[in-house]
Amino acid sequence: MQVYKDTEKIALTAILLAVTIILSWAETVLLTNLPTGVKLGLSNITIMTAVIFLNGKTGLILTILKSGFVFLTRGVIAGAMSLSGGIFALLIIFLLLKKTDCSYVFVSVTAAVCHIIGQLIFAVVITESVYVLAYIPVLLLASILSGILTGLILGAVVTAMKSISKKR
Repeated sequence: MQVYKDTEKIALTAILLAVTIILSWAETVLLTNLPTGVKLGLSNITIMTAVIFLNGKTGLILTILKSGFVFLTRGVIAGAMSLSGGIFALLIIFLLLKKTDCSYVFVSVTAAVCHIIGQLIFAVVITESVYVLAYIPVLLLASILSGILTGLILGAVVTAMKSISKKR
């Protein structure tokens, strides 16, 4: 039943993309009281879920499409920041999830920190100034805290999805 499996993968990818976009939008609209540049990274839960249940290629596609959504809704710089951080974080997510036996919280925190690093590298290049690096302490603290939150949520999502797949 290869056709069924392919259809199932396409459907899961579409659902993950929809949830990614909704979470990205919700963070932007609902969490306006956070310091500039600080996000919870909830949409990264779906990227990690894609890598766990599908593959790294699907994670890459979701990362690119999420960044495209950010580009369309928040502008060129925000889209480029999303992509620069997202690609770096995805590489770490893929390596840690596929090549090691790390906890979801560790993977999530590491990915959040790498996401910030990727964005800061882009910010230094685009502004031609290292002064943006002065914001590192705030962003690192935020990425560690958000990484813990998203890692805990990811663990619950993975457990639920495995439970559902066992019942089928």
